[in-house]
Amino acid sequence: MTKFYTSPRRTLLINRDLQYTELFNSLFYIFLFLAVVGLGLFIPLFIKLGKESVSSAEAQQAASVLLYLHKHFWPVVLFSLLLIGLVSIRTSHRIAGPLYRITLVLKSVKNGDLPKPISTRKGDHLVAEIEVTNQMLERLRIQVREIQETRADLNDAIVACGRVIGHASTEEIIERMNDIREKENQLADRIGYFKVE
Repeated sequence: MTKFYTSPRRTLLINRDLQYTELFNSLFYIFLFLAVVGLGLFIPLFIKLGKESVSSAEAQQAASVLLYLHKHFWPVVLFSLLLIGLVSIRTSHRIAGPLYRITLVLKSVKNGDLPKPISTRKGDHLVAEIEVTNQMLERLRIQVREIQETRADLNDAIVACGRVIGHASTEEIIERMNDIREKENQLADRIGYFKVE
């Protein structure tokens, strides 16, 4: 099965709804994770600072740890958010691209065209779905070709019958009619491949 060449993607956001949803989901999970970690780190220190029984040395130590964490924790949080956002866009791009190509194929089939097989790019997701789509296209292509050939044979048989109908013997007309029935049965078999649910 030959696959047509597709140029490298130039657009990062192919399916904005899908990709933005994935980005926001990723960022939400990171916010949730960082909130839990941040609360686990900062709340005990605030509680320790809030106790009246804490000596000034302990309070100073807790305050210094709190300031250290505050200084170093938030830059890591911002870097993590940026990195996760970029990875999320890249990953969603590898899903949205194949979905976009599958959608184009389905629209073509809807319009009566059987396009060339879909190619995959290195790192694409949905490879199994693309392979099934390509198998469907190939099977449709074979079936349509067979139906077209059988229809042409049936048309030839009808034309041949029409030529002899005025001056042929009864046996010859019966033979031509049987040929037409045989071609019609072949066409019915080809069309019978498709089941409408």
